[in-house]
Amino acid sequence: MPNDDDEQELLEAWRRGDREAGSRLIAARSRELTWFFRNKVFDEDAVSDLVSQTFLRAVSARDRFEGRTSFRRFLYAIAQNVLREYLRAMTKRKQEELDFTQVCVHELSPRSLSSLHSEKRQVQALIEALREVPLDDQEVLELKYFEGLSGRELAEVLDVPEGTVRGRLARGLGRLRERVQQQLRPEAFSGGPSSSSPVTIDDIEAWAAELRRLRGAPG
Repeated sequence: MPNDDDEQELLEAWRRGDREAGSRLIAARSRELTWFFRNKVFDEDAVSDLVSQTFLRAVSARDRFEGRTSFRRFLYAIAQNVLREYLRAMTKRKQEELDFTQVCVHELSPRSLSSLHSEKRQVQALIEALREVPLDDQEVLELKYFEGLSGRELAEVLDVPEGTVRGRLARGLGRLRERVQQQLRPEAFSGGPSSSSPVTIDDIEAWAAELRRLRGAPG
């Protein structure tokens, strides 16, 4: 994975017409963007299309990118717009009707299944619970626990102060723990062991680490 300086060099080469540099730049973030969309769509087939849309827009806008933030932040800004347009289109809802600080993926499409799966009950509960918290919270939590981004990296990617990131993480974790606890209640499963003990932040971190191992992510 290239660092920010390497990506800036690749971007400059791409602007000068070096297609290989552009391909390397896109390939470096392809997996990360795939997982950004993966647990937020209604249909698994939509993932590759949304990733493609993001990169196509990046190609079109690359000459307007001024380098004031990293290329990673540039891609995430596009990806967030692509995702929100997708959700509005799929639900036929106008922009003013969807407040992503409040609405969650599960609320928009309760019958859609997550495209992420695990044989471990607690990990699957975490995956499903993330779809039951507001989208803004889901994004910051998944970037932290799926991608392993630090507070500073989250602030850069989401283009908000670190203090705002800390607040969003605290709020999101509180909501997530409640939803995981609901997912793990005895009546949520048809037989087999379930959990009635309080879900802790350590639990969340351990189950997220297990999910990263299952999908071969770094960290």
